[in-house]
This record gives sequence, C-alpha cells and structure tokens, in this order.
Amino acid sequence: MIEAAGHGGESARARLIGWLFCGSLIAHSFLIVVLPRLDKESAIRDVARSWHYAIGIALLVFGIWRLWLWIRERGALSPGTLPPAARFWHHALCVSILLLVVVGGPLGFLYGWTEGRAINPAGLFTIPAPIGKDHSVWKFTGYFHSASANATVLLALAALISAGYTYARYGRGFITAFPAGFGLLFLVRSALFIYAINSFADRTAGYIAAAIFLGLVAAFWLAVRAVRRGRFGSTAGKSGGVAWNTGALAGIAAVAGFGLTMPYLLFRVTPLSSGVVVEADPSITWHRERLAQVDWTPPTEFQLTTGRETYKWCKFCHTMEPGEAHLVGPNLANIFGQRAGTVPNFPYSPALAEAGKNGLVWNEDTIRQYISGPDEMVPGTSMMISSGPVINPALQDAVIASLRRDTMFTEAERPE
Repeated sequence: MIEAAGHGGESARARLIGWLFCGSLIAHSFLIVVLPRLDKESAIRDVARSWHYAIGIALLVFGIWRLWLWIRERGALSPGTLPPAARFWHHALCVSILLLVVVGGPLGFLYGWTEGRAINPAGLFTIPAPIGKDHSVWKFTGYFHSASANATVLLALAALISAGYTYARYGRGFITAFPAGFGLLFLVRSALFIYAINSFADRTAGYIAAAIFLGLVAAFWLAVRAVRRGRFGSTAGKSGGVAWNTGALAGIAAVAGFGLTMPYLLFRVTPLSSGVVVEADPSITWHRERLAQVDWTPPTEFQLTTGRETYKWCKFCHTMEPGEAHLVGPNLANIFGQRAGTVPNFPYSPALAEAGKNGLVWNEDTIRQYISGPDEMVPGTSMMISSGPVINPALQDAVIASLRRDTMFTEAERPE
C-alpha cells in the first residue's frame, strides 16, 4: 500500500487532491485551536463549529480519495527522490496521517450526535442525529476523535525532524521530501500545536513559543543551505528491506500510540466512563437541592477579563445550568454547600468520592484550595486545570465569583 518497487510518483490529479487534503487539514487545525478558546455561549462558536464539520466532511472525502490514488499509483514520491529506506519512511508517515484523519472523521460525527447535536456543515444543510444522547459513547468517541488528531501532530513533528535530516543529507527538505502539500501541513500543524500547549493561560506566550519554533526551523534550513551551498549528497543510501520497513512501521505505530494517550496526559480524560457513581434517575445530572445561599454580584471588569482568559477553561469540562448533561467533568449547578463527589450519575475518581465521604464540602475556602492545586488537596483526583493551578489570590476570587453566578443562579434568577 505504501509503495512498490519500480513504481511511484504523483500524477497531476494526486497532487491536486493532496493539496486539497492538506489545505483542508490546515484550516481544520486552526479551528481545532480556536474552538476551545471561544466562549461556549457565543454565536461565533456555533459558526466555527459548523465550519469544523464542513471542513471535516471535505477532509474525509479528500483523505479517502488520496488514499485510493496512492494505492492506484503505488506510492507518491518518485524513485530517486530519496533512498528507498527514507522514501518508505516518508511514505509511511503520510499514509498514517491519512488513515488517522479518515478514521477520526466518523468519530467526530458520533461525538456530536451522542451529545444530542445535529450536524450543520457551514449552514448548508442539517444532518439530524440518528441516535440519542449517550454519555458513554460521547466520551469514548470524543476521546479518540481528539486522540487521533493528537497522533497526527506527533507524526507531523517526527516528519519535520526527518525532513531536517534528509535536507542536510540529500538536499530534500519538507517540500520535496514529501508528497504534494504534506510538508507545509507538517510545518503549520506543528506550529499550531506549539502555540496551543503554551497558550492555555496566556495567548501571548503561545504566540512567542510558535514564533521561536518557526524561527528555529528557518535558522536550521538557512544554516544547512549556507554550509552546503547547494552541494548535497546523492540519493544513494539504505535500500530498506523487510527488517527496516518493519522497524519503520513499528516506530510510527509507537509515535501514533503515544499520541493516542495525549488527551489523558494533557487533561486526564479517559475514553471509558468508570468510577464511583451516585445512582439516581438517569435524567438527573445536577444537585436539585440548593444547600447554600450566595449573593448576586455583577461581574467587575477584572472578572470579565479572567472569564475570557482563565475561567473559560472551567466550562470546557463542566456544565453549569440545571438540566445540562455532564461533560468530562460533572455538572456544577448548585455546587456550593454540597459534599464533594455527589453529583448524581457522574463517575468520580475514588479519591474525590472518598474525600466527600470524609466530609469535604464545596464552599469558597475549599474551592479556593482545590483550584490552587487539585493534586495536593485530593491526591489521586482526575481533576486538572489546563491553564495550570490558580494560585494568584485575585484570580481565585474572580474565578469563585464567576462560579457563584453561573452555578447558583439560573437564567431566570439573574438580574438584567
């Protein structure tokens, strides 16, 4: 599937579809980075999500089409572009990304449908959910939809490193050492990943990290060009063989496999709903009884800023309104005054459930302690804060104030 001896090389059609696939995946990657950083209640998020689905459909079509052309043409890089061993490796990297995207697309649709969401690609038409809400399936498909995207990022980083070697050795860099479009895809997708993991708490830090990354890539390419002055080695090299090809595929499987664990490593999200559950009617996903009374206070400008930069990540994992479904974290409606680990029908970590049994109750003091270091307060908890522990007292005050307003007052109770 990856290549056959004596054949290979892209047709004009394959190059076109390759660029369409890679261009779509670059656009999709931008949306993946942007979507979590938009306010969940904003209209622009709905627009971005609709385009996420539209581009996802295009990716699925272009991905399957490019794979079919790959099989038909028996490869993509012409013989002589790179030594056989390097050519196989680069082919395998690209095919792996194609396969991950093709598999990840349907998982994305299931993720939306089992959340109870109809698919509306760019507002052009609507695909109603053929199945009902199912939190277990939602969590499973959401995990692997995200994990497949993370795996493509790690493969892109591996491809850039490989391109650095082939450029220094053979004069074939990230443009000519890969099929059409893939080199640019690897560069942009890697830069977006660098931005994303450095911008949870501060977007400026993300921009700086991405700029440094791109600067290092440019400096490397310019340095190699200056040293070699166009005099690169021939493309004669390792011929590959069964042992090499098997090792290459095992290496790619290891990189992709590590990528599949990244949702857990980054956010402690797991694909299975397992843990300690307070059983109740399946429709009950929040504390119906309000055990604490808090005063309504309109948000200050600082709290609004904190909401856009820090508190928004709470809503990435939690719903706040009565009646809303659990996400990867429990619904927090009426959470003040409640014992920890007791929201109905949510699978809690044994550590947090035990802490609740031992008397941990959520109030301003305990929430402040928890968000300043979940692991220190409840060792073994699955809770983590993607932007990092909130240790600044002023930020803690702002987060708690926002949490009070969102969880202790329904829409009808909030002043205009």
